[in-house]
Amino acid sequence: MMKKNIVLFLLSLFLFLGLFAQQTVIDDLINQGIKLHDKGDYSGAIVLYKKALLLDKRSAHANYELASSFLAAKDYSNTLKYSNYVIAAGSGYVDQAYITKGSALDFMGKPTEAIKTYKEGLKRYTKNHLLYYNLAITLFSLKEYKDTEDALQKSLKLNPSHAGSHFLLGLVMIIRKKRVQGMLAIYNYLLIEPKGKKTASALQTLEEEWKRGVKKDSEKKLAITIPDKKEADEFYTAELMLDLLESSKNNESNKGKTESELFAEITDSFFIILGDMKKDKKGFWWEFYVDYFSTLAANKHTEAFCYYIAQSKDDSYTNWVQDYLLKMEAFSEWYLKYLHKF
Repeated sequence: MMKKNIVLFLLSLFLFLGLFAQQTVIDDLINQGIKLHDKGDYSGAIVLYKKALLLDKRSAHANYELASSFLAAKDYSNTLKYSNYVIAAGSGYVDQAYITKGSALDFMGKPTEAIKTYKEGLKRYTKNHLLYYNLAITLFSLKEYKDTEDALQKSLKLNPSHAGSHFLLGLVMIIRKKRVQGMLAIYNYLLIEPKGKKTASALQTLEEEWKRGVKKDSEKKLAITIPDKKEADEFYTAELMLDLLESSKNNESNKGKTESELFAEITDSFFIILGDMKKDKKGFWWEFYVDYFSTLAANKHTEAFCYYIAQSKDDSYTNWVQDYLLKMEAFSEWYLKYLHKF
């Protein structure tokens, strides 16, 4: 009896060691494939993932990475095939597979099906901000801007540090002629990615929005264009203040100041004004953005913030931080401690 037990133990041990060794090989193939994918060698990555599947056709990781590489290679039929397998198996990487599948459908010119896919994923994974973000991208392409805004707000509530959601939300609000809200979102994007791929575009957009209501007349004098009052627009007064602040840059007292200095000053006033307006106001924009930036201004960090977010434009940030390193360190410490509220 004892000998039989020993034999069974040894067989179990050998089986375990064999499975462990096989899983090690599978993981190694997948990791090599990911490296090739990241280098842009999608066909090479696909070969390695398929080798991994020869060892374990049920590997959720290998099937998901295969779908991802097929998506990058623009082979959308295979993207759907392997994404659907992962979703049906339900053993891992399912939320990512919904995103991959939705993206493939979007690229195939099937946005309605993509939206349906993202919403199916969100029923199972309510805390996945990237499902909301990708849903927003598709809705944006269909010009369904209100629904896009709603999806992005949900994305940011789950992950306030997701730069893409801030950027797209800024664009959506500007398109919807919600100037103040759009600028707040763009400011936040620049704080997260002061040197990102979209930074130049974001900075240009921000500058254009500051100047939108201020034009020069024939005598080169500044004139403020009063926006049409929008019913129930709680930021209407703040929008008027934007134009007054922008025009104040040309006051006699501001002569000799650099563009960076003026930008910091009007931004600080903007944040403080919004903070004064907030009082007991509720809602996403007041609690998520206004509270954040008004608190930043109240703690005297606007100057550091403005130089930091514009660092890709010129050498102003590099020169400023050499003289005001302590201010930058204080801002950095505040940034790491303070979280968006909602």
